[in-house]
Formats: sequence, C-alpha cells, structure tokens
Amino acid sequence: MASVAERALNIQPPKIKLKARRLRGHEDSTNCCIASSQNPRIIVTSGEDGRVCWFDLRCNDEPRLAMDVSEEPILSLCFNSGNEDNIYVSSGKEIKCFDVRLATTKWEPLENYNYNKEEINKVTCNSKSSFLAAADDSGEVKIIDIRQHCLYKTLRAEAGHTSICSTVEFLPWKSWEVISGGLDSTLVLWEFSKARPYKVVNFGNVSNSGAGQCFNPSLIHAIAVPEIDMVDKLGKICAVAGGGVINVIDIESEIAAVRSKGSSNTRKGSQSKLKDGSSTSNTDEDHSVKKRLHFDYTIGGHTSAVSSLTFSMFGERGKFLISGGNDKLVKVWNWSSYTDAGSSDGNNDVLHLNIGVPQKVNWLCTTTADTDNLVVCDTSKTVKVYSLTYKTVNLKQVKFVFNVSNKAHIENQYYTIEPKMMPSGASLCNICGEQLVLSDNGEMFVACHDCNYPICKPCFEHEINEGHSLCLKCGTPYQGRTNDEGDDVDVDDDDGIKVHENPSIVASQIDNSEDVGLHARHVSTVSTVDNEVNEDSGNSTWKKRMESWKGKGKGKGKDKKNKKKKAAPKAENEDTVPSEQQMEEIKSTEAAAQPLSVVMPITKSKLAPYRTVIIMRLIILGLFFHYRVTNPVDSAFPLWLTSIICEIWFAFSWVLDQFPKWSPVNRHTFIENLSARFEREGEPSGLAAVDFFVSTVDPLKEPPLITANTVLSILAVDYPVDKVSCYVSDDGAAMLTFESLVETAEFARKWVPFCKKFSIEPRAPEFYFSQKIDYLKDKVQPSFVKERRAMKRDYEEYKVRVNAMVSKAQKTPEEGWSMQDGTPWPGNNSRDHPGMIQVFLGHTGARDIEGNELPRLVYVSREKRPGYQHHKKAGAENALVRVSAVLTNAPFILNLDCDHYVNNSKAVREAMCFLMDPEVGRDVCYVQFPQRFDGIDRSDRYANRNTVFFDVNMRGLDGIQGPMYVGTGCVFNRQALYGYSPPSMPNLPSSSCCCCPSKSSKDVLRVSRDAMRAELDAAICNLREIDNYDENERSMLISQMSFEKTFGLSTVFIESTLTDNGGGVPESADPSMLIKEAIHVISCGYEEKTEWGKEIGWIYGSVTEDILTGFKMQCRGWRSLYCMPLRPAFKGSAPINLSDRLHQVLRWALGSVEIFLSRHCPLWYAIGGGRLKWLQRLAYINTIVYPFTSLPLVAYCTLPAICLLTGKFIIPTLSNLASVLFLALFLSIIATSVLELRWSGVRIEDLWRNEQFWVIGGVSAHLFAVFQGFLKMLAGVDTNFTVTAKAAEDSEFGELYIIKWTTLLIPPTTLIIVNMVGVVAGFSDALNGGYESWGPLFGKVFFAFWVIFHLYPFLKGLMGRQNRTPTIVVLWSILLASVFSLIWVKIDPFVNKIDSETIADTCVSIDC
Repeated sequence: MASVAERALNIQPPKIKLKARRLRGHEDSTNCCIASSQNPRIIVTSGEDGRVCWFDLRCNDEPRLAMDVSEEPILSLCFNSGNEDNIYVSSGKEIKCFDVRLATTKWEPLENYNYNKEEINKVTCNSKSSFLAAADDSGEVKIIDIRQHCLYKTLRAEAGHTSICSTVEFLPWKSWEVISGGLDSTLVLWEFSKARPYKVVNFGNVSNSGAGQCFNPSLIHAIAVPEIDMVDKLGKICAVAGGGVINVIDIESEIAAVRSKGSSNTRKGSQSKLKDGSSTSNTDEDHSVKKRLHFDYTIGGHTSAVSSLTFSMFGERGKFLISGGNDKLVKVWNWSSYTDAGSSDGNNDVLHLNIGVPQKVNWLCTTTADTDNLVVCDTSKTVKVYSLTYKTVNLKQVKFVFNVSNKAHIENQYYTIEPKMMPSGASLCNICGEQLVLSDNGEMFVACHDCNYPICKPCFEHEINEGHSLCLKCGTPYQGRTNDEGDDVDVDDDDGIKVHENPSIVASQIDNSEDVGLHARHVSTVSTVDNEVNEDSGNSTWKKRMESWKGKGKGKGKDKKNKKKKAAPKAENEDTVPSEQQMEEIKSTEAAAQPLSVVMPITKSKLAPYRTVIIMRLIILGLFFHYRVTNPVDSAFPLWLTSIICEIWFAFSWVLDQFPKWSPVNRHTFIENLSARFEREGEPSGLAAVDFFVSTVDPLKEPPLITANTVLSILAVDYPVDKVSCYVSDDGAAMLTFESLVETAEFARKWVPFCKKFSIEPRAPEFYFSQKIDYLKDKVQPSFVKERRAMKRDYEEYKVRVNAMVSKAQKTPEEGWSMQDGTPWPGNNSRDHPGMIQVFLGHTGARDIEGNELPRLVYVSREKRPGYQHHKKAGAENALVRVSAVLTNAPFILNLDCDHYVNNSKAVREAMCFLMDPEVGRDVCYVQFPQRFDGIDRSDRYANRNTVFFDVNMRGLDGIQGPMYVGTGCVFNRQALYGYSPPSMPNLPSSSCCCCPSKSSKDVLRVSRDAMRAELDAAICNLREIDNYDENERSMLISQMSFEKTFGLSTVFIESTLTDNGGGVPESADPSMLIKEAIHVISCGYEEKTEWGKEIGWIYGSVTEDILTGFKMQCRGWRSLYCMPLRPAFKGSAPINLSDRLHQVLRWALGSVEIFLSRHCPLWYAIGGGRLKWLQRLAYINTIVYPFTSLPLVAYCTLPAICLLTGKFIIPTLSNLASVLFLALFLSIIATSVLELRWSGVRIEDLWRNEQFWVIGGVSAHLFAVFQGFLKMLAGVDTNFTVTAKAAEDSEFGELYIIKWTTLLIPPTTLIIVNMVGVVAGFSDALNGGYESWGPLFGKVFFAFWVIFHLYPFLKGLMGRQNRTPTIVVLWSILLASVFSLIWVKIDPFVNKIDSETIADTCVSIDC
C-alpha cells in the first residue's frame, strides 16, 4: 500500500510560474494584508517590523504612506467598516486605532484596547462598525464595543477553545454572532451577546484512522465567510482551513440541525461523525445537514498547513476560494463546481490554479480590480502581487494524470495564464520572467559566472539587498557582491520562485506535517527485536565506537603521528603567532588549571551560636526531664505518664534530626573552568557521556504531555549531543506513550535548535511559554520574536495532536490497539508482553531542521510475564541500567521522574564539576540536586516544597558523608551502581554486612548471606583483572568465574562493566546483535539467581527504593555531594490536593517502616564495616523511625481534650524553678529555629508550614503506615498504591480545593473536633466555677489551641472552597468524638471516689 506521502506526491498538479509585482516597504517579513472595498486599488500591509504600509497599485512599488506604529510585530489588520480612513492594528496583546488622515512623523493611536491576555492572532470589525472581535493565544475571543470604547463580552476558553484561537470572523447575516477556529481542531459558533457557544464542530476526528490507531487531528488555522452581497448566491457558508484540508460547511444547515436535535431527547455531549471525519455535538444523524465540501491532497490540495483563506473579490465575486499554505503554494479553487463531496466525476475542474510562491504564505487577499488582484504576504520583506486574468488554454489542453489508491486514471483540465509571447531565442529572467536586456557595451548581464543562471540586473540587485548572496541554481556565492549597506550577507535562497521541486522534498514535507490526518510512518517498525542499525550503516558507527573504546591502542599512536605531522608546519610559523593569541592561550591554560568546585563552610558567626544553642537546649532538656520525672501528678497519673513517654520520644526524635545538621556546608561550581579543561577549541569534547533515565507507568495518570516536556528538556540540555542519551521506560507498555514519544521526537527537531540558538530557559516548552515574564528581556536577536511566535504555534499544534491521542485512548478497543499495518500492539496486555526497544533519534536517527545531530532517544518497555516479580520502579530502573550499558554505556546516569523537567540547561555541567574532578569525584557515588516544584499554591498549605528538608537537612548531611538519594534529580556514578567499593578503599569483608561479626551469633541464613557477599567481592575483584586476557580467554573466564551469578547471563553486559570511566561499548560486542542483546537483558527472567536488587543497582525490598539504594552505597564507603545551583536544576509537579498529598506521604512512611523491619535497617546493618559515619547513621535512623512518632503524637494531641473534659492536667502547680525551666525550654526552641533560619536562608513561613504538616501527616498518614507496614512485613498483607495525579485543573490551584474521600482524613478530623469540644467544655466549667477556675484553664486551653493551630491547614483543606466536606468524614468524626466524650463523662477515671461515710462526716458540720 502506498504511503500518504507517496500518494500526495503522485497527485500534485504542476505549479505555474507567475511573474509577481513586488511591493517594498517593510524591513522584516510581512504578516498581514487587507484590500480596501471603497477604493479597489488601495491595499494595506503589516509586518514584523511594527510598520503599516499603504500601497496604491496604480503607483510605483513604494508605499504611499508608512506608519511606524509599534515596536512589536503587527499580526493583524482590519478597516473600520464604515470609515476606511480608520484602521485597527493588533500588536502583541493590544489593539490600536489610527486615522490615516492625521499623518504625522510620530503616530499616536486614537483608541487603545488592552483586554486580551495573550498575543492577538486576528482582529476583525463587523459590518455595522460597532464591534471588534480579537482572538488570542489563550483561546479567548474578546468582543469590544468600539462605540462605547469598552469590553463588551469575553468568549472564554472554558466554553469554547482549549488551545490557541487562531482566527475569528463576524457573520455578516447575523448581527450578534461570530465564528472562531482554533488549534484545538474546533470551529465554534458564538452568540456573543450571551457569551455562549451554540454550535461546536470538531474537526479532530479523522475518518480514515483505524479504530485501534492513534491519529493526527486537523488544526484550524484560518476561516473565511462571504460578504453580505455574496450570500444570496453562495449561501450562508463558511470555509475552514484545517491543517492541509479545506472544508466548506453550510452554517444555516448546521444551526438548523442543532435546533431540531435540541428539541428531541438526545444525549448531551455525544458526537456523530460526518463524512469528512469531523463531529458535531449530537448523536442522531440529520439528513437536513448538507454534505460538507472537502478539499484535500487527493484532488491536488495542500500538503502542509493552510495559513490563509479568502473568497475572491474580482470578477464574479465569491466564485473562487483562494488558499495559501506552508507548502509555498497558492491554490485557486473553483469551489462552486464541487457540487458533490462524495463523487469525483464532477470535480475535474475544481482546482483552478496551482501557483508556486517563493516562501511560506502568511496572509493573502484579493482586490476587485481586473489586474493586480491577488496580494500575498509571505515570510519575506516584500509583498507579492499577482495578476489573475484567466483564459482557457485551447492550443494544448493541460492534462494532469493522477492515481488515487490504484484506481482508474482521471484527466483534469486546469486553467492557466496565457504566456506572453517573446522573441524567439530571447533569454528570460528566471525570477520575474522579463526578457534580459543588453548593457550599454552590448554584453549580457551575468550574475553567476559558474553556471550563467539567467537573472536580470534589477532582480539580482533586489536579491542582494534582501540578503541573498548565493546563486539560486548552483549555490555558489556571488563574488564581490554586497547589499546596499555594504555588508556581507548570509545566504537564503528561499526568495526565488521555484518551478520544479524535488519529489523527495515534497515527500518529506508530507511526512513532517500533521495535515494528512495520519502518521506518515510505519509504526510496525517497532518490534520486540528491532535492530538499531543495519549491517551497512552500523559497521561504520560500530568502528568509531570501538576505536573510542580502545583508547590507548594503535589508534592513539596514529593520532600522535598525525599530530606530529600537523605540528610541523605550525613550528615553522610559530614565530609569527601574535602576542594577543599567545596571551589568550596562556589564559586558557590557567583557566583549565583552576578548581572545578569549592567547599564554602557556613561562617563561624552563624554556625557557632547555632551549635551553642543546640548544646544549651540539650542541657535544658535534661533538666526539664529531671523535673518532670521527679514531680508526678498523682491526681492524673496515667495522663502524666503518657505525657512523659511522649515527650521523651519527641526529644529522641529531635536528637536524631538535629545533630546531623551539625556541620552544614555550601558548594560552588565553576562550569567555565570545566569548559576550559575539557572543551578546548579545535579538539573533541572531553566531557563524559551521560545516560538520562525517565520512567513512567500509566499515561492516563501521568499525562504524556508532561513526560514529553521532560524528554524535550533533556534533549535540549547544554551539553555535547553525542554525549547525551535519553532512555524512556514505559512500564505500562502503552501504545499511547509510544505514539506520544514519536510525536515528541519529531517536535524535538524544531525545539532543540530553537533552544540552543536563543539560550532560553527553561527548555521544557510547556513551562517556558507559560512564564509570566518579559520574554524580550536580554534577547537582542531581531529574529527572536518571530521565531518564538512560530515555535509557540508549533508547540500548540503538537499539544493538540498529543491531547487528541490521549482523548482517543480513554476507551480501549475490545480487540486492543493496532499499528498502522494492522499488526496488534505487543503491549495490549500490560502484564504479559515481550520486551520492546525503539531508537528514535541519535547518531543514526533523524537530525534537526538545521541538519545537526540530536541526542539519542530510546523507548524501552521491559518484558513482563505472569508469575514473575517485577519490583515496580526499582525493577524498571535496573532494566534501564542494563539496556544503556549495552547500547551506550555512559559512565554517569541521571534519573528523573516523568514529571521532573530540566529547569537549568547547565545542570549536567554542574554535576560534572564534581564527578570529573580527579580530586573530588574519585569516591563520589552520586550528586544529588534539590527538588523544586511548580504549580504549588502561594502559601504552600501542605508543605509540598519540603523546603526545610532540602535546604536545611540535606546541606547538613553534605558536611558529613553526603545527602540521601531522594529518587529523582540525581547523577550516579555507574560503577557505584554495580556494587563496587570506592577506588580508595579495599573491598568490604564479608562480616561487614552483619550487625555483629561474632561467629557465635551467626545462624545458617547469615552464613549463607556472607558466602554470597564473599562470592560477589571475588567476582568484582576478578573483573578488574580480566583486561589482561585476550578475547577467547576472556569469554572462557566469564563462564568459569560465576559472573553470571552476579550480573546475569549476558557476556556483553558483563564486559561493559569492565570499561574505565570513559565508558563506551565493550570490544567483544557484536554490532548486529546490540538490540537483541538489549532485549535479552530486559527479559523478565534475567534477574533470576543474580545480585540485581540485592547488591547491584536499585535495591529491592521497599517502596522507597531511593533511600535504600543510597544507604547501601554509603555503607560501602562512597560519599555523595549536594549541588544547589542558583537556578534550580530540575523542577517537578507535586500533588497539592490534601488527599493526594496524604497518600504520597503514606507511601514514603510505609517504605521507611519496610526498611525498619528488613535486614537493611540502619540500626544494625553494616556496623562491622565502619564506613558509615555515625552522624550519617543517625540521619538514616531518623528516616526509618519517624513514622513511629505518630503513636506518641496522636496520644499527645488527645491529651488537651482529656484535660479539659476531666479538669485534670499533666503538669503540677509550677514553682519558680519549674517556670524558669519551661521558659528556658521555649526560648531554646525559638532560638534554635531562628539561628537555623539565619544560616540556611529558609523563610519562617516555610518552617511553620513544615511544623504544621509534621503534625498533620503524623496523626494520619504516618499512623496508617505503621499498621500497614507491620501487616505487610509480618502477615504478608500487601497494600497497593495508585500513582498520584500529575495534572492540575484548568483553573489556577483548582485541585487544591477538591475533596477526595480517604480513611486518612478521619483521625485528624476527630482530633480537631475533640479539642474543640474540650475547649467549649473547659470554658463552661470555668464560667460555672468562678474566678479561681480561670488560672488552671489557661494552660489547658493553650495546649488545645496548639493542636488546633497545627491542624488548621488540614481544616481548611477539609472544608474546601465551597465549605463542603464529605458526609462520611463528618459522620465518622462526630460519632467518634461523641462516643469518646460520653465515655469519659461516664467513667470519669481521674476523679477520686468518695464513699458515703465521708459524705456523712462532711454533712455533720453543715447547719441544715
């Protein structure tokens, strides 16, 4: 079956070369043109230079009036319909009105309208000159009352467009209606007086896409409606340019169908698919709806996006529909002859003209004149005017034969311009078509002396002035030619009119466009065993990689000889080297010798008081506990004992948390010194290669667009492209993830060069374009604004395609997904599928649009079969380790979650300043970056930023043995993941993994484990000596030395572990088997009976595999480093919803409990080794015991309510000494916090939020984690967790106010209600008890409000924006609180029992 590109190429009609009249007046590319209806010879144009030019076609080619009205580009123009002396221009977010009669040197607008949120794409005025409509990038349409000079209505994106609104038009026959189109593939008819849509037509569905296939939607770029005087003949129609397809619909028929269906009982939101693949908002078919006309490539239509559309104004008005597109074609459609959209018999003359233009079309319009009636604005500085005077050619009928789906040949007759008759043998200019004239000396003017390509002198001079200094035919530079300013000009030959096109170029245009409705590629090329390269192309690549891996072999000797040969002529000219160049070389050498990083300890003036207060607080705590223990409260002994136990545990937790922060440090990197050392001019880059890992599971919960932004930010990092490889792990084997990655790879060809050209930050397009900053700041390149706008449009189109795939993937077909050739997708069963690998970009893949190489992008989905344990994320990461070792084997690995993008393009260089430093990086296992987040509410209600942990605790650990691994944003040393010890330390003895080295205490299991560890150490030791053997001996040793018990049954992978820090693929690997070997190492049984997950790679045994993996590395003696660049290296998303946040914390706490109950517990693991520093061990102990703090915390938060309800208190009457102790304790707590804020730079709001959520999480998620952890580890009851949602609601922070039911909400809600009830009861007792009751009440109420204030964010989240709470939460909480209160009132256990005799004795003294 022929591909879409081949079919489109076969049916494209021949292009007609027309001589264009060129209007010059702009200094940059032209954007818009409009023609006057009152004066048919007047046209007005606008451009990127912010200029509006008025041309009179009866005069010369210079503007009659040039209006410099804006510093920003002008994208759209329109006349005031009643007075064409007034013109409206849209520049950026603003609309300005000018009166042309007030011509001055400095133009001041008569009116200014600044209502749009983002850049305006189209502005138009209605026929009564009463309203303006402005469509912008936010998807909104602003209706402006130009008589009252105010905003009338906003047609919002929530009800209409969800992406860029690209165009809008008033309906001339409906005074209160407009029609708009956008990149969300929807056409919306609005009744703007009520600001609501009454008809939405979706062109996003494609009729020829299979039921189980993804597709590309048809994006709407332009619409056209006829003038009021054309309606009687043409009807109330609308022409829609969707991608490369043009549809003509009958508006009245569509509206009538909606109204008729609205009166019947139809379902809302359902859709019916029409012939052209679009859909309406109703289900029932209505035969009154007229069939839509559909012009696509099958009848000679556009092969790329249609950017402009208009009805003809010349001759018989509206007879022709004229379109211009990105394929550099203008097509004139005799659309009235296209009477039947379903047949081809009557469509032989529908395509009237097919005109080739120099560059991509931005805008076009027509005039009512007989000549000069087609005006085209393209991406050049000149406006082209074509004369369309039509005569049928009868001499030789122009016939065009095309083939559609191997059907019968059809002959089409085309109209063309009757050529001007020229003298026989006369040479014609290939640009303007005029006859070449002789100069005064009788010689013919020659522009190019190499090929003698005929160009007249005026056209040549214009080409030079336009900056085109290369021959249009042979590409040879014009010698000695300059522009008018005398500057040498870069070449751009797009301004020449091409008569013939290379078929391969056309095919590539179709392949790269979204207009044909399907991916122009064969998805079936992805298979379970797919070769990265074939034999022919792979051998050269393999040889290069082998030569680089050999390093010190023969190649190096040859290089030295070559260098000597090259150095010989240099020696002759050594004396002639300028002194300035010698100084630069000296400076470069000095810079290379500079350090790559420095340690900057906290100043003593900040750190000494901090340590002093810690010691003082420790002493005060000792005195406080001495007082508390020696002064019990006999009347409430159980309450007192409970409080003592809780306070001791809190003090123990504080010690574990505080002392690892004893010696915090700061680090500073010098990336300029890194470049000077490893990137010398004229030499290959010496920077180490890096493999990026991105893991995702479910594309419906982790949106593909977020994953794609992460991938795009990786591909665009500021690092040598041949040193970067990105591996995407799809653990759900979803076709949606694969298809979105295909789209991402294609978009990366445009995005990566754009990022590097303008050095933009961040390099994730979604977050770059959403920045609320002045994007013109520090951007001096004049082309930046234009290219940024084009890139934003490309990204919006890319988003629409990806979101369309997501929308279709919501419902999986019964037969499963299928590829383009009908083959079932291998991953239809996510739990039973083969391994899949596909290489998209890289050394053998596609290049960017500028022809430069792109980083390698690899899709990986490991094999899954029933009955195998796959170990979730840790197993996926280990699979990526093995695949990357086989394919690229970079010495360093950087792993990111799918929702964490690269925010600082130099982040990898920051890490390399540590890892590539021979003094610092020798024993470094990883460099951890802090996590930073987007989309968090301003107050950070639930402490999502974790600022205290990342800015205080981690910097403290950096001064000991290094920060913990937190799961993302970490650059690993690959050798550390393989279980090696640091180079400066010997291998660990087998006893080091046990809590006690004594033989008497070892059981059978421990002895077996020690033997396995000794075998691993022996294997690692032998691996280091294997380079001394040849290839045959090496393969025998690998099979004999039990390496497979450590690394698995892959010779290629085992040899990859032998490479030096330079990385690379091992010598014995067979290039033709690379992908097969990669498939092998991700098979589900590969890790059976190996050390993967036990001693190698990511460690299994906990849902928080990150802590466990980092802990194991540091137990071997490795150290880690913390890198905090000024611009955050990575940013991600966090669940700001209360329920999602609690479930996230529950998962972390459960992982800590699992580690506590495993053999890797930091309390005893690797004590005998002595390589983990004791302060570092305290920090790890704190990470596993903090969930257990929930038990005393719940009890302590309950005590205030009990004290208020019973009238008892946990503290006896205070003496002066006791008061001093309490005051000193509070002051020491405050002083510690203040001094900590002083050296860390953390805000007090962040510290308070952290304290609040410590209580909220402790009484909810941590409590459940303790019980679930014991159930899982002791009873084998497993708990499954869903992935927290990564996408926010449409409104800002909308998800913050959503309440989702979960049992985690019950305990904190109960505590709040109980304490509130206690406060009310306490005040009631005080009111009844008199003045003396108020003193004891103060301490109790203070205690209760301490609990309430800490739980206040939880209370706000529980109430939501609309003060609504799930009924089940209220019922359970009130029930538990009521039962608890009644039980205490009934039992009253802390009130002394008084017998009847005591009462009788008391009553004796009473005088009754």
